[in-house]
Amino acid sequence: MPLHLLGKKSWNVYNKDNIEKVRRDEAIAKAKEEAEEQQMQELDAERRMQILRGETPTPLPIEDKPEDDDGPRERRSHGSGEERKRRPRKKNGENDTDFEMRIAAQDSQFSNQDRQIVLQKSTDAPLVDHDGHIDLFPQEHPHKPRVEKNTEAAKETEKKKKEYEDQYTMRFSNAAGFKQGLDGPWYSKLTTEVKAIDDDNPGKDAWGNEDPRRKERDVARIVSNDPLAAMRQGAAQVRQVKKEREQWMKEKEREVRELDAEERRNKRKRRHDDDVGHDDLEGFRLDRPEKRSRSSHHEADRHRHRRRSERDESDRYRHKHHHRHHHRD
Repeated sequence: MPLHLLGKKSWNVYNKDNIEKVRRDEAIAKAKEEAEEQQMQELDAERRMQILRGETPTPLPIEDKPEDDDGPRERRSHGSGEERKRRPRKKNGENDTDFEMRIAAQDSQFSNQDRQIVLQKSTDAPLVDHDGHIDLFPQEHPHKPRVEKNTEAAKETEKKKKEYEDQYTMRFSNAAGFKQGLDGPWYSKLTTEVKAIDDDNPGKDAWGNEDPRRKERDVARIVSNDPLAAMRQGAAQVRQVKKEREQWMKEKEREVRELDAEERRNKRKRRHDDDVGHDDLEGFRLDRPEKRSRSSHHEADRHRHRRRSERDESDRYRHKHHHRHHHRD
C-alpha cells in the first residue's frame, strides 16, 4: 500500500496553507502596485496644474535600482566565509517555505532602505519661452549678442519687399484700383472716360472722310449692346403692347355696345312698323280717297328706305370691326 506523504510535506505547493500564503502575497503586491499607480497619477496631475499655472513643475522622482537584483542572493551563495556565517538560519518549527519567504522579505526591506530618490533635471531651460508658449521639451539656445537694428534700413527693406509683392499680389485695399483711393473707384470714372474718348475721336469713317452721324451710330451701338438698355426697351415694349391691348379691348366693347344699341333700335322700329301696318289694314277701306292711299304709300316707302339705310350702316360697322380685329391679330 503506497504512503501518501506528499500532502504532509511543508514545501508542497498544493497544501492549503501554502495556497493561502500565495493569495495573501498576491493581494499585498497588487495593493502595493495600485498605491504606487495612484501616487504617480496624483503627481502627474499636480505637475500639469503647475504647468498650466505657469509655475515650475515638481521634477519626477527617479529610482536608482541596483545594477544586479540577484546580488544579495549571489553573495549569500557565492560569498566569502564571513557572509556564509551571517546567513540566517531556520527558526524552530519553521518549514522551508516560511524560511524562504522570510529571507525574501528581509532582502526586500534591505533594498528599500538602500533606495534613494534622485531628482534630476536634464536642462535649465525654462518650460515657458519668452513668447509665453509652453515647451514640453525645452532646449537651451546659445545666447546671441543683441544687435541694434537700423530702423530706416528696415523700413526701406520692407517697402521694397511690399512693392515687389504688389506685382503679383491682390489685396482688398486695391479693390478700387491699384494705388487708387476708395473715393473715386474705377466704375465712377467710366462716363468721364467715355466722354473724353468721344471728344478725341472725330466723326470720320474708315477712309478718313467726314461722317457726322458716326457718333450717333456709336451711341446706338453702345446702347444696343447694353443689357440694361435692352431690358428697359423690352419693358417699354411690354407696356406699349399692354396699352394697345387695353385700347383695343375698349374699342371692341364700345363697338359691341353700339351694335347692341343699334339692334335694340331696329327691334323697336320693326315693332313700330308692324303696329303701323296693322293699323293701316284695320282702317283700310275701298272707298277711301286716292290721296290718302298715296300718303300711306309714301310713308311705307320712307320706312323701307330708313330700314335699308340702317341695315347698310350696321353692315358697315360689322365690316369695320372685322377689319380691325384681323389687323390686330
